[in-house]
Amino acid sequence: MDRWVKPVAGYAKSRYVIILSSVWIVWISEVLSRGNALQTLEWTWRSFAHFGFNVLTVLGFLLLISALTGRPRAAYWSIGSVILIFSWVSGIKLKILHVPLLPWDFLLAGETRDMIPYITNLFTFPILAALIVFLAGSYGLQYRLPHSHVRIYGKERWVLASSSLLLLTFLYTDFPPLQKMLGFETIDYNQADNVKENGFALASLMNVKLLFQNSQDRMDTDTVEAIVGQYQPPTPAGESRPPNVIVVLSESLWDPTVLKDVKFSRDPLEFYHSLQNDYPSGTLLSPQFGGGTANVEFEVLTGLSMRFLPQGSIAYNQYINRPVDSLASILTRQGYTAKAISPFHHWYFNSDKVYEYFGFSQYISMEFLKPVYEGPYIADKEVANVIISETERTEGPAFIFANTMQNHFHYYPGKFKQNTIRVEGRMSEESRGMLETYAQGTKGADDMLRQLVEYFSASEEPTILAFFGDHLPFLGDDYKVYKDVGYLQENDPDFLDKMYRVPVIVWNNYLPNKQEAINLSPSFLGPYILELAKVGGSYYTDYLLDLGRRIPVIPPKDYYVRMGVRDEDLKEYEALQYDILFGEQHGYSGWKDSIVQPGFTLGYDPMILGPFPTEPLVIGQSLPLTAKEASVPIKGRAFAPLSVVYINGKPQPTEWISEQQIVVHPQSDIYKPGQWELQVKILDDKETVIAESETWTVTVSAAEGGGYAGAGTK
Repeated sequence: MDRWVKPVAGYAKSRYVIILSSVWIVWISEVLSRGNALQTLEWTWRSFAHFGFNVLTVLGFLLLISALTGRPRAAYWSIGSVILIFSWVSGIKLKILHVPLLPWDFLLAGETRDMIPYITNLFTFPILAALIVFLAGSYGLQYRLPHSHVRIYGKERWVLASSSLLLLTFLYTDFPPLQKMLGFETIDYNQADNVKENGFALASLMNVKLLFQNSQDRMDTDTVEAIVGQYQPPTPAGESRPPNVIVVLSESLWDPTVLKDVKFSRDPLEFYHSLQNDYPSGTLLSPQFGGGTANVEFEVLTGLSMRFLPQGSIAYNQYINRPVDSLASILTRQGYTAKAISPFHHWYFNSDKVYEYFGFSQYISMEFLKPVYEGPYIADKEVANVIISETERTEGPAFIFANTMQNHFHYYPGKFKQNTIRVEGRMSEESRGMLETYAQGTKGADDMLRQLVEYFSASEEPTILAFFGDHLPFLGDDYKVYKDVGYLQENDPDFLDKMYRVPVIVWNNYLPNKQEAINLSPSFLGPYILELAKVGGSYYTDYLLDLGRRIPVIPPKDYYVRMGVRDEDLKEYEALQYDILFGEQHGYSGWKDSIVQPGFTLGYDPMILGPFPTEPLVIGQSLPLTAKEASVPIKGRAFAPLSVVYINGKPQPTEWISEQQIVVHPQSDIYKPGQWELQVKILDDKETVIAESETWTVTVSAAEGGGYAGAGTK
């Protein structure tokens, strides 16, 4: 026995630094994730088994990299740096959105990039202190302890590589089920608690499994088929003309007048409040706080619920990879034209592909809108203008879904040219500044609602307008403003209602006035609108309409008991959802292949360039090319503000005049007689061409009296 014990003990003695390094990385990462060393000490003592499994997780990666490189010290710095950066970002995200860094966040690199300029307080004193302590401890571990500088050679590298893979496989698969025996659980419906209880490294490993979860395990095919057979699409009630249906998601819309100890110099939602006595209104219980707009869109448009998906996931990026029936496709089957409008990048949250999968025929994104700004974003009034113009140009009934950006985070003073609403009450000046800025943005949303209602009130076309918020605004780390004004208390028993209720109103111009209190989850809003419009739905919307009458609000799972919701009451709903997202889509037979519209268009109508005259031009006609002005006016159709003229394949300085005219200023190497290959393109912020016209060949020659003249053909 001794001949085996001594070599093993000697080997362990020479490699103990790797184990200590794992402990050190875990402890510092927990301090960065939690933002508090005392809380980390308390968790380590209370949940030592969880702490140990986090150490084993980090050790597995340290051993693997050590085996691959042969250098444990290099492995320490690489693994330690990555884990500490991720845990640091996770702590920041927890402060902002109260959800930690999750594996699926890396699917949102582009979306995250646009929000980085608004993140502040990255280097707080506790963070800097933790980093200094980490560097000091690392120096002692890696450079001062005996056996701290070792190399790994030959067979040992193979042994360590095999051992590390076995260890990580054990931790990932939990075989044998030791974690379950110890009471470990992935709290996917509350990721803040998941990280708090399990630790950052172990929780992250557990969450990776959710990315590859076998969704078939959560389906009940017999249940799905029974429900599909029970609910059949109803016959429309026979309105002489189906109403236009307009659904507007207003960014960060919330009613700040619920702050009892805060006084506003004017009501930021004056018009919204004036409508409440005559039209259905109330609140939606949003699945989001401070961000994640796409998830609220997802619920409203599809009737699918984020409550059955891991918290912090983004459905658009992770789960919409095939046609999914939505309000757009449901109404398109009944003669509607479905259009989506967004005043932000077409690629944001994968929207261009998602809207196509949802059955929209057209998606008008920021790249095609006029540059009318309020603050850093396209103004709400411009979105309203596009809604109105698209409704006017649509033959037959229109379904339009639009979101806004004007009141998007951030809310520091200076965002808008002037804050016209003053705030009074006991609070810090920083809180006052954020509230006044938010109130100004909210007034913009209210003005948009007024603009739409006034226009459609004068319209002879029956119209329904649903106007609602997606989530409450982020007003400082750890709910700073909400706490500062006394609205939110520590461990507030009304936390969910206070921080996740957003306003909604459903207005129309043709039905008798009816005051009705709305209290719904966003996934039930679509069936509600379909019933009000008296147009047909689907087996799924009919099911949701019935379920919503019994359980109108689906809270997070940890609120089920206090809100009287039973898990078994939602099993059918969950089974239907998983069939739609991951299964065989049993209810889609007969129209599954008709959801996606073959003519789906990004932007307005296709751009038309020209026509140009086919006979030679003379100075003063429609295409003068004067050396003095060095400009060429070009006429056509559907030009957008981001249109760029290409001559012989090279982009030229372009001035947008209107949808019918642009002016190109050819560069000196282009501005000469010869043949020009003319084409207009629209590029996004990633320099990707998202729309282009046909190409015209224009022959340019010298003209009498100076300058040039040209004639062109396609």
